[in-house]
Amino acid sequence: MMNLRSLFHADRLKPEWTYTANGMLWRLFCAKGERIVGECRDQGRKTASFFCLDENTGLPLWKDLRLEEAWWVGIEAVLGDTLVLHSYAKPDMPQHRGIRAFDVASGTPRWRNDESTFWFCVDDRLYAYRDLFEKRVGYELDLNTGAHLRTFEESLQEINDLRERATEIQDREGVVLPGPFDRDSASPEAQSLFDKALRGALTSGGVDIVQEKDVVAFSYYLRSQNDRSERPTFENHLCVLRLPGGVREFSEVINENLAFPVPDTFFIRGSRLLFLKNQQSLVSLRLWQS
Repeated sequence: MMNLRSLFHADRLKPEWTYTANGMLWRLFCAKGERIVGECRDQGRKTASFFCLDENTGLPLWKDLRLEEAWWVGIEAVLGDTLVLHSYAKPDMPQHRGIRAFDVASGTPRWRNDESTFWFCVDDRLYAYRDLFEKRVGYELDLNTGAHLRTFEESLQEINDLRERATEIQDREGVVLPGPFDRDSASPEAQSLFDKALRGALTSGGVDIVQEKDVVAFSYYLRSQNDRSERPTFENHLCVLRLPGGVREFSEVINENLAFPVPDTFFIRGSRLLFLKNQQSLVSLRLWQS
């Protein structure tokens, strides 16, 4: 016999699609053309790979892009239809070196510059630098071809001014990120919604909240059930409520057995909420019909 209580409390939102990577999802970038570019890391094998998804279907446009260096590589930026990867000056050192540009839609290589380090980008101009003996030299490159256009050697004032402009016009590609929820300064409505999301549970660590149109979503952490160890582990819960009234439309444990809270586990873009499941899968919830 069907449980009527579970029927009336069933989630109204179901995952639209799920993409599972061959390792930990390390970084995600939203690109133009409803695409999602990601970096995947396999800690055991010490390998890094890259992929691009169609946001509408969750299907990969390409995946398993790897460089000659298996581990000491990463995503520097996604700039329009260009993916920029970096290497490191030395293993175990944080300084980036080298620029590898790829086409976002196909994953095919465009150009590379092994000696310079990515700095920033304005329009179709990429700015890089090299730290030489007692001075830094800047370079202006064509983003699409990597062609050298200008060198800034005597003064970096112009390039620093351009960098400030780049920061001001930074485009998030329509991404709405959550922010910290502070109960003491939150509105009575937000406090009520939060209480409805938690249903009396006691959180551990910070709480993230995002509100877009008629949707409010909370991400919070609870101590793992049946965990009696000296070093507790945590569960990451995601709850999506619909206004007015705060009707619960989705509620799920999205990460388990965490040694500590992990930030940046969900965001909204366009009509979708996307979240990380167990640090290995990207899941899409369709919030509104376009």
